[in-house]
Amino acid sequence: MKWWRYIRQVHSMCYSVINEDCSRRAHEHLSIDFEKTQKCVEDSFAGTPQSGWGEATTTNRFIDNEIAYWKEFGTNIYPSIVINQKTYRGQIEPLSVFNAICAGFSFSPDVCLKTLHKERVVLRTTVEDNSVSVGLIVGIVIALIVVNVVIVYCCRRKAKRDMNSEMNIQIESAVSQYFALTNNDTNAQA
Repeated sequence: MKWWRYIRQVHSMCYSVINEDCSRRAHEHLSIDFEKTQKCVEDSFAGTPQSGWGEATTTNRFIDNEIAYWKEFGTNIYPSIVINQKTYRGQIEPLSVFNAICAGFSFSPDVCLKTLHKERVVLRTTVEDNSVSVGLIVGIVIALIVVNVVIVYCCRRKAKRDMNSEMNIQIESAVSQYFALTNNDTNAQA
């Protein structure tokens, strides 16, 4: 709350020009120790002299931590909410956020069910009389296999008969042509 009171005071006193003098006056108005805040700021710039704060190579551990957090969780929309290390994407309204939190549970707590007006689902572990037994399923599978084997056997047998019949027709045709050629040769020689 101190931070928000400080920001409100600075902006009400200094508007868009916030400098050290303005910050010092806001600290005094809110009875906050300016030297303690100044020490925290100096410590956040790891090893950087105060005169080098404006340089591009200056690093600040707090800002670097925020940038790393932003890169890890992708919180580029402010304000944003992170639930179970995932950035929440949706309306930032209490019920929407509550729904997202409840959705993160494998088994929703009672408070989620009560708020969302849902009942807890209880799985039945008893077998009812009209259920199918494992033996019946195995019997059906075996019967289907036997029917398929019989169908394959009949198809192969018919294919073999058709092949033999076609072969006999071709053999008879070849023999007939042979006899016709032999008869032509005999008539030609006589």
